[in-house]
Amino acid sequence: MLWHEQSWPQIQKLSKQMPVVVPLGSCEQHGTHLPVFVDTMQVSAVAARVEEKLRDEILLLPTLWLGSSHHHRDFPGTVSVPPSLYAQVIQEMARSIIGAGFRRIFFLNGHGGNEVPAADALTELVAQDDQADDCYLTFASWWTIAQPEMKAERVGMATAGISHACEYETSFMLFLRPDLVKMENARQSHPVVNKPWHNSEIGGRVKVYRRFHRLTAPGSMGEPAAATAQKGERIADAVVEQVVAFLKDFRNWPDLPVVGPVKLEQ
Repeated sequence: MLWHEQSWPQIQKLSKQMPVVVPLGSCEQHGTHLPVFVDTMQVSAVAARVEEKLRDEILLLPTLWLGSSHHHRDFPGTVSVPPSLYAQVIQEMARSIIGAGFRRIFFLNGHGGNEVPAADALTELVAQDDQADDCYLTFASWWTIAQPEMKAERVGMATAGISHACEYETSFMLFLRPDLVKMENARQSHPVVNKPWHNSEIGGRVKVYRRFHRLTAPGSMGEPAAATAQKGERIADAVVEQVVAFLKDFRNWPDLPVVGPVKLEQ
């Protein structure tokens, strides 16, 4: 069910245990071969397919396309808000949904740069707002919620993990919008840091914070030339399946009453 197609009386009558899904995208450079709206297109496609399968069981908001992408701002085409402002936007969206009475919200993310400010926003919100603390505020990026099914060997990838405008994202776009993919412009990239602690393309045990112009010349990472539409279809199917499974389970999570702090005997 689409939030934006309902009237306010219709929204008022809906079960407030119904999960509300909020897709999060971005508008940022994705190398020399992909459009700047990749993250928004991908997460919107996943959300739309999930809504088709769970039509009367979830309420889907329009995708928030404006993301926190300042680390890409050295490349033309990136439109972004800073992390602090993005965190405020997420908080106010959550407050609006909670204010309408809903108690289960799932932020389905499509851009890695949104993860930290969104986590900060929701952490602060439940710490300061008792009404929010009485709700389920959940968040996952599509590549993490589908992680068990996203292993390279399961989806036929040549590269070990997802990065940026890489084999995974390029495959996804070849499946979704092949007309927007310029494979002749795809450029291979190599990690500028490849240590036991950290790989600048796929991460590691230590996080490093730099803007993308220090990490890749074309703006992409990995081996996008290895991408195929068939791999992209397998990714899309795996992600949709996992999101559907989560939301079916999420609707039945028990309420969490206050149980502490326990009173100690004097």
